[in-house]
Formats: sequence, C-alpha cells, structure tokens
Amino acid sequence: MSSQRENSACSAKTPKRAFNHPDVTKNAGVEVKQLRIRELFLQRAESYSLSEAARIVGVSTRALRREAEDDQREAYLSNGTWCFTWRQVAFIAMRRWTLAEIHEALGAEAETVLPPLLAMDVLTVRLPAFLIRAMMTAAEQDAIPLDEWLRLELIDYAGTVVDEMEAIHPGFRRAYLFPGQK
Repeated sequence: MSSQRENSACSAKTPKRAFNHPDVTKNAGVEVKQLRIRELFLQRAESYSLSEAARIVGVSTRALRREAEDDQREAYLSNGTWCFTWRQVAFIAMRRWTLAEIHEALGAEAETVLPPLLAMDVLTVRLPAFLIRAMMTAAEQDAIPLDEWLRLELIDYAGTVVDEMEAIHPGFRRAYLFPGQK
C-alpha cells in the first residue's frame, strides 16, 4: 500500500543539487544565500517538500510550516502532505531576500529568469533632507537597505497603476506580479 508521500506531487525524487555537496555547504553567510537563490531560480522544480523548501529559503521547517499555516494552509498541502509549488517557495523567499540580493546572486543569468522590468536600475533624485532622513530611519528600523525599503513602499503605488502602466510599458503587470501569474 502506498503512503500519502508517494501519492503526492512532491513524491518525485529531486536530483541532488550542487548546494548539497559538502564542499559547497562549507561556504558561509552570503555565499550560502547566493547558492540558495541560484538553486531556486536556475534549477526550478515543479514542487518541493517542506524540508526542501525550508532549506532553500533558509528557515527551519517549523518556521516555514507556521508561515504556510498563517497564509493559507490548504494551498500548501497535497493529500495531507506539505507540498510547495515553485511560485509559493519563490514568494516566501522574496519576503526574505531583497531584489538586489537576487540580482547579485544570479548575475547575468538574472535576465534569463526574471521579467525584464525587474532589472535593477539606478535613479538619482533630489529630495528635501527631512524626507531622506525619514526614509533612512524607517529602513534602519526595519533592518533593510534603503533601496529595498523604498521598493516595498512603492509597490503599493505600482499596484494602483498596473493597467495604465501595462498599456504604456508592456511587461509591467508581469514584473509587478512576479513570481505570481504571468
């Protein structure tokens, strides 16, 4: 009699990835995060078990289970077994990794796996000092880089102009929704 695990979409054995190699796992901190980012975006799997998704994201299985339960438990279960789609793992990971970190880890390969309008660009602006200090303070309090703090703040605005911007800049919707719907 087959187990629930064998019947689930997560039952297919995933190939051993470079990240699992002992020489690779010796790398610390940033290098490990970069390897996880590269694995998620460059070696996409259709589905991930709870432990595999937790390893890629860099959290404990308990933390990932709690996050999935707080989100929408049923969406992460397949025949009673925890099973995460690539998009679900990417959404969770992108709450922890900045877009700049993702681009840095992917290098030139970013343009092959990310929507074109998610490319990093530089913008120089002149603002009153009080606004700059307020943004810097808020980013520091949130323990994230200023550019990531500003990106997160501007996402709300982008959501209000998706249809208008898509008509002017094709691909805007895809970049806004990534890694969600195409």
